[in-house]
Amino acid sequence: MKRYYANLLGNWTDITENGTVNHNEDVTKYFDENLTYGEESKIAKCFEFDYINVQYQNKNYRLHPSMIQIVTSKD
Repeated sequence: MKRYYANLLGNWTDITENGTVNHNEDVTKYFDENLTYGEESKIAKCFEFDYINVQYQNKNYRLHPSMIQIVTSKD
């Protein structure tokens, strides 16, 4: 199981179920489809730009990719 966290104004917040990314896309679906690398690329598709838009509780946050964490567990 994967959980997705975003650092929103200094607080690490679980956005897995209550957040969206990019253009209101489901967080899990977005990263499943875009956490891929092109040929000879060292940067994942979802991190091509220096920001990711995260929507949470009716607010939009423009975050640097380093402010996103993906935590995997065996649950």
